[in-house]
Amino acid sequence: MSSFRIPGKPSRIRTLLIGLLAGVVYAFLAMLIINHQYQVVSVTYIFMLPLALGAIPVLFSTREQLQSYKSLLLLPWGITMSFFVLCFVSGFEGLICLLVIIGPFVLLGSLAAFLSRLAALRMLRKKTPLYAVLLLPFLAMCIEPVFAPATEYGTVRTSVIVQAPAAVVWENVKNVRDIRRSELKRHFVHLIGVPRPLDGALDREGVGGVRHITWEKGIRFRETITQWDEGRGFSYRINVDPASIPPGTLDEHVLIGGRYFDVTEGGYSLEPLGPGRCRLTLRCTYR
Repeated sequence: MSSFRIPGKPSRIRTLLIGLLAGVVYAFLAMLIINHQYQVVSVTYIFMLPLALGAIPVLFSTREQLQSYKSLLLLPWGITMSFFVLCFVSGFEGLICLLVIIGPFVLLGSLAAFLSRLAALRMLRKKTPLYAVLLLPFLAMCIEPVFAPATEYGTVRTSVIVQAPAAVVWENVKNVRDIRRSELKRHFVHLIGVPRPLDGALDREGVGGVRHITWEKGIRFRETITQWDEGRGFSYRINVDPASIPPGTLDEHVLIGGRYFDVTEGGYSLEPLGPGRCRLTLRCTYR
């Protein structure tokens, strides 16, 4: 027996698909405008855009369809995933940045869908006021560049206990040659595309010496020695020419020496802990 459907009443599947497509198109067009007009739009992109994406499915739903809220809460997830795939395939965003912002997108999108649904159910007639939500990213886009982002620096220290004399470790720290993949622990950042180190060669010992560093994907940079304590450690200043990094190797938001991110200096220190043991500490300062 065929199911009966009132003429003129859109099916729920059709409405959800329209909302999904409209959300992806809106998000992609908004991203094109953001990238073309402005350089720094973190609040707009990460917080305002998902709010608008969450409201879009509600705008295409009938009052009867709004009674069921589960699909409306999950649809922003589908919009986000489809939008992210499109961004990655088109080359507008790298995998690293997409993984970082996926949390705010799905959470804020679902929150916006929930609140928009409540507002739509309370409106007696049209949902016209809800369309104002679509203007939020563009309003924020105009305001945010007025507030210049602060440049901040941070330092990360990583220590490991090495079961070897400090003198042996010292020789291996100065020159790290032919690093094999099997010598590196599996790490999440490498799985999402961050290149692995391959080689580090010091041309001469002491202040003014230069370590020539090579990573995967053709990345090369220099570490100029600024402090030298024989057998105990050294510090260095990192010199990177962004133009020397092959295009597309790193996302622009994590490009070393780029507009958004940089690694400025670092250093190694050795602390003997007794016969055949020492603590090796790596220090890294980033912008």
